[in-house]
Amino acid sequence: MRKRGIHFFAILGLLLLTTACRKTSNPNLLLAQAERLVMTSPDSVKAYEDLLRAAILMADEQEDWHTCSRACLLLSRQVQWTHENEALSLAYKALDAHRRASIGGKTDSAECLRLDILLAMAGYLQQTGENTRARSTLNRILVDARQLGLITRQNAALGQMAHLCLNEGNPQEALALAKQMHLTNDATTDLEAQFILANCYLQCDSPEQARHIYNQLDTRQNYKARYVALRHLAEIAMMQRDYEQAPLLVDTAFDSAEEVFFQALRQKDEYHRAVLEQERAAEKIASRQRLIQGSLVAFGVVGLLTILYVASLHRQRQAVQRQRLETAQRERELAEQRLRHEAELRRRETAEREREAREAEEQLTRQRSMIRLLQNFIIEKSEVINRLRAEGNKKILLSHQDWAEVEQTLDSITGGFVARLRTQHPGFSEEDVQLCMLTRMNLPNQSIAQIYLITVSAVKHRKLKLKKDGFGERNPERPLDDVVANI
Repeated sequence: MRKRGIHFFAILGLLLLTTACRKTSNPNLLLAQAERLVMTSPDSVKAYEDLLRAAILMADEQEDWHTCSRACLLLSRQVQWTHENEALSLAYKALDAHRRASIGGKTDSAECLRLDILLAMAGYLQQTGENTRARSTLNRILVDARQLGLITRQNAALGQMAHLCLNEGNPQEALALAKQMHLTNDATTDLEAQFILANCYLQCDSPEQARHIYNQLDTRQNYKARYVALRHLAEIAMMQRDYEQAPLLVDTAFDSAEEVFFQALRQKDEYHRAVLEQERAAEKIASRQRLIQGSLVAFGVVGLLTILYVASLHRQRQAVQRQRLETAQRERELAEQRLRHEAELRRRETAEREREAREAEEQLTRQRSMIRLLQNFIIEKSEVINRLRAEGNKKILLSHQDWAEVEQTLDSITGGFVARLRTQHPGFSEEDVQLCMLTRMNLPNQSIAQIYLITVSAVKHRKLKLKKDGFGERNPERPLDDVVANI
């Protein structure tokens, strides 16, 4: 009886724990929570994006493709102005998830979602400059929307195509597309379509037709629409030099703007009040849910741990104590051995590094000494350099062959100095390269002046100009000799 009771409580605890976990692992709940968050708190951008990403990840894991498609579309719209490439990739992912969700059959809501995804994708393509792909996508949307009788999506596709034509500098084609939109006399719909049509008329130098549409929009109860219409009417009046009507339109537009502002303030106040009430109600519900879930999880965990503890206490008490003592003894021995081994390894590594450092220093010293001896020997044997030193204050004329011998000798001494100079600074003239060679050989300015048949001050000026313009060195304390020596 005791074992049966233990098993019963264990199964009950596991069921409660599983139920509590499942309640928090539903992608639809996360998506609904994100939609409520953006409605109640539009400024919570980071939390909104985090909820959408969590919903996408969970929907992928559970293969809930419809939820994945909706969440990807919402996230792509959220990041379209900050991460264009990510927005486009999310739109493609939403379209792929929609295809998987529609394998069992297509419904009107599914088709509306597909067209919304394609509209968003066309907008992103137009935003990134891929007008050809955007136009192809919009044509596809237009055909499907006409077949399904979805006037709103059809107008949206025609409006985007008209914007695309205006951006490409083709207002006539934009006007033809805008005229295909189905406009109604509803006071709340087709505002964007009418504005697009009026803008196309205005771009095609048809201000009278645009004025007619803006006059109709001026009668709407929507203060924002009236403000935009009045602003455009004022622009048309200025274009037509109607200086009597323009000030009246401007004043009326300012009045409408004030109405928009005060209406926005009233809406904001009402919005904050509603948000506060919703937050209080949501906080009460959330607190109750958290309390219930926490109680269930705590009951399940405590019950399970208690059962496991009671079941294993009698069997493991003596074994745990014995193993604890043996383990502590082994750990002390292993720790002592490890410390001794690590100390010995550190001592050996330190000795090895010191020996290698001494050998490297000795080898480097021997190499430097041999290089200095070799350089001095080659310089003393070079006929051209000897002639430069021997002629003293006389004029020195070097032929092309002499310069070639100086370059070959200097390259053999310095390990390819002239070759590196020509590679690193291909824009240097031959005189610049020769001046660098003479400087690298530590020839005095007097000898260099005799070679170029100029004054010593002119040599100094050339060196200064080459250091600043050729090598980009702006430090006045650093001579050209140091710059050339570091090549």
